[in-house]
Amino acid sequence: MTNELEKNGHELFAKLIGEKDALAIHETLKKYDPDFAKFLNEQLFGSIWTRPGLEITIRSFITMASLIALGRFNQLRLHMKAALNLGISEAQLKEMIFHLSQYCGVPAAVEATNAFREVTQEKR
Repeated sequence: MTNELEKNGHELFAKLIGEKDALAIHETLKKYDPDFAKFLNEQLFGSIWTRPGLEITIRSFITMASLIALGRFNQLRLHMKAALNLGISEAQLKEMIFHLSQYCGVPAAVEATNAFREVTQEKR
């Protein structure tokens, strides 16, 4: 039986990256560790991302900024795709990277531009 957090997590993650990719990532994580997959789905996406108080696009920007600051560029690519799916524009992503170059450093911003270029070329 599906609980509310599981349902909310799946719906939110599918909204971010699409149903097919959300299922594929969840299945991959389940093969690694079912408890970890369940934890991420229920707690990260079903609880944290669905909390009231911040719009989903704001949460998306916060996540991308954190990933840039931490140098997690593989995850950044996934979240840039999600941001575009949410209606965040390419111009807004570029401006975010430009802004973060002053707080996270130029090398991080350059890596973020590489991720941006890959993600936007895939969309075309």
